[in-house]
Amino acid sequence: MCKAESVMSRPYSGEVLCERCFKDSVTNAVRMAISKYNMLERTDRIAVGYSGGKDSTVLLAILVEIQQRFPESEVIAITLEEGNKQDLLRQEVLQRVTNTLKVEHVTASYQDMFSLTLDEIATRAQVLQSSLSPCAYCGTLRRQGLNQLARKIQADKLALGHNLDDEIQSMLMNLIRGDLPRLSRITPYLRGVSDWLIPRIKPLYHTLEADLALFANLLGYPIYHPPCPYKETSLRSEIREWLNAFEVKHPGSKYNLHATFTKIIEAIQQEEEVPYRKCQSCGEITSQQVCAVCLHKEALGFSSPK
Repeated sequence: MCKAESVMSRPYSGEVLCERCFKDSVTNAVRMAISKYNMLERTDRIAVGYSGGKDSTVLLAILVEIQQRFPESEVIAITLEEGNKQDLLRQEVLQRVTNTLKVEHVTASYQDMFSLTLDEIATRAQVLQSSLSPCAYCGTLRRQGLNQLARKIQADKLALGHNLDDEIQSMLMNLIRGDLPRLSRITPYLRGVSDWLIPRIKPLYHTLEADLALFANLLGYPIYHPPCPYKETSLRSEIREWLNAFEVKHPGSKYNLHATFTKIIEAIQQEEEVPYRKCQSCGEITSQQVCAVCLHKEALGFSSPK
């Protein structure tokens, strides 16, 4: 048994861990997820969606550590800039971390890709009294933008920093909306159906957000975490607060919910396979005739599908 000073305890398992044992437990959880779902190959060129927050910072650091054992592979950080006053500050933080890790860093902006910024979207949505929150629009643009950027650098895989909490929140949101097709696509490894869709992997799939927050703090790297001005308008924010409160009263509930939803998703996937095609307007990959980005832009009056 380890005799070092403890840095955290896990109520759901009864574990009390020192810094080294805790870091090993998180790193091992990431390795196990990669192995269990066959996420990576020895020669993969891996694009890591890097926002500068705790999740993507931990993911980037662990993947760089793993990559050192496989010199044929490569890790590249990619970042999307939403277009707000905080972008310059974030660039400085991200550059310090990528320089320390000796990782190539590629950036692009919503303005470059979609000819608009998140602030412009939020303003227009408010004027039009849209039923969707700015987070809903931002998430749609981010998913397509990261795929475009990963494709541009010819990545074999796109690694995202979605943790276990994020996945449960997404599962509950789609269950509440009755959106089973979207629920069925919440998987740790979404394989590419064409050269246009880069396979997406989630190495943090089995890792709690609280563990990642502590791990990031112990790493000592600068973390970019200003509060999003639109965060509190989202359904996800409400579900996050409820889940955290429920976990405090009933430790282990997040893991139990995650395991149950995983079984439900596997059953749905066996019944129906989601078809993918190219958007009739912009040519990006989508499960609909016209992708969500083009539909959102048309609804907000920024452009119309061709």
